[in-house]
Amino acid sequence: MKIPGVFLLSASLVASLSAAAQTTVVATDLQLDVGTKRTYLTHQGSITVVNGLIMSTGGPNHWNFSAGVSDETYKYEILPAANSPFGAPFPGASLAEVLTVGSVGEYGWTYFNLTPEGRELHGFHELVSNPSFPVIQFSSTMVDYPATISYLDQWTDQTSYVTSVDLVGTQVPVDVNVTITSFVDSHGTMTLPNLGTVEVLRINELSLFDSVANIGATPVPLGQSYSRSYLWVSKEYGRVAQITSEGGTVIPPAEFDVASRFLRLSEFIPATPRPVLRTVDHDPDSATVSVSSTSVAGQDYILEVSTDLVDWQEQGDPVRATGASVTLVDNLVPVPTGDRYYRVRHLP
Repeated sequence: MKIPGVFLLSASLVASLSAAAQTTVVATDLQLDVGTKRTYLTHQGSITVVNGLIMSTGGPNHWNFSAGVSDETYKYEILPAANSPFGAPFPGASLAEVLTVGSVGEYGWTYFNLTPEGRELHGFHELVSNPSFPVIQFSSTMVDYPATISYLDQWTDQTSYVTSVDLVGTQVPVDVNVTITSFVDSHGTMTLPNLGTVEVLRINELSLFDSVANIGATPVPLGQSYSRSYLWVSKEYGRVAQITSEGGTVIPPAEFDVASRFLRLSEFIPATPRPVLRTVDHDPDSATVSVSSTSVAGQDYILEVSTDLVDWQEQGDPVRATGASVTLVDNLVPVPTGDRYYRVRHLP
């Protein structure tokens, strides 16, 4: 809906975004709230062919992931870390995400916090992948998703952990140093099974694992291993897709044909329903705009304003909803000299 110089946008998808612009994803868009559930379609076995799916850098690109491997499901649910039976080694984490694999059952747990810097990872518990040493406790936390993710952003993070390998029937401790370099190298839209088309940013993530076994008192280098992941994130659903290369001793190419993991989001259940904008009323006499949105009673919402669909500013104070709808007001409307866009954001 448009009034002179004023645009009303959905809370999560900027439908009138031009082809030359790119979306920006912030931490609250990643939907990391307690109660959020995601289901991904993937494959059984170790590899799948992804020839032609990665596409080029830049954009806008369109990835059609509506069809593909679907013989396995991965289900993720976010819970308080205190609800996890394996949270003791991660006392600094307040949130946990449990992964359930359709053919296996409960698979593993990820422990994290949400901070002003982004999602802060503390480690993992994966009994299925390493039953003799399931705890992967990071020596220092890693931020895998920064607070704001925009096209051409890049960041690098490092940590280390201790695990074990089986050498001739003996469990040998292994020190692993991890360096992950991420670059938002592409943008566009993606069509998902059941969920339709969303705007996305693509993160090109290169991981380096440098391992040293401790055999007695002697450190024995095991060498370096690389893997490359492409992660697609959206404002609606957070991470919507992932393609990960096979691991190896050389850096995987930017476009690889065989993947160890290919995930496509097919079902999404948010912890709290996203606001849907309903009406906009412009009063030229008082130079105000009133925006109404769906809401959940007791939840807080804030109005955001933009003139270019790139930079968004909070307008006014948060408003606590008392029912199924909430109204927010922009009191700083100038004489319309250009477009003015609105969206409503739910505050966790």
